[in-house]
Amino acid sequence: MKLSVQKTLEQVKSVLISSKSTGPDPVYFVFKELEHEKWANITIIQNGKIGIEYPKTFGHYHSTNVNETYQVLAGEGVMQLNKKHINEGKWDPALVDEVYLIKAKAGDEIVITPEFGHSWSNTGDFPLITCDNWTAGHHPSDYEEVEKHHGLAYYLTEEKGKAKAIPNPNYRCSPDPIWITAEEFAKLS
Repeated sequence: MKLSVQKTLEQVKSVLISSKSTGPDPVYFVFKELEHEKWANITIIQNGKIGIEYPKTFGHYHSTNVNETYQVLAGEGVMQLNKKHINEGKWDPALVDEVYLIKAKAGDEIVITPEFGHSWSNTGDFPLITCDNWTAGHHPSDYEEVEKHHGLAYYLTEEKGKAKAIPNPNYRCSPDPIWITAEEFAKLS
């Protein structure tokens, strides 16, 4: 196993609700070259808060037409999926057709199809550890629109001990998020 990515707080500030937020640093790590048949990467996301937000991955869209599968190894979190808005065959990144906020725990698997941008947030009291099967690599363009819009369609915060979604004002229109478990999401496919 080899450290592939270490995202510092400074590197994720552009996708936070407030770029002045403080919290765990580094925010997350990605390891690759696993000795496993199914999984290619392990991601470890710190617990705690970054300002009022849960620690999260940067978020991205894939530039390839390949599904990605995640499995939660430890901890609990929320996977945010933002469905691309396609108009006359062209993607409009400022609009989102659907938003799923998938509550996941150890053992859950989530399959992401190419039309969804995605990001993990650690909503638990311990590090969130996930593995995935993504081997195609990432291109800088996978992250551009997420950075341009200062994150995905919603920021995840805490209210009365539960995760709360706050709309990101940098999108022209975001539908109400659909809160769902990983098991419920799997049945939609």
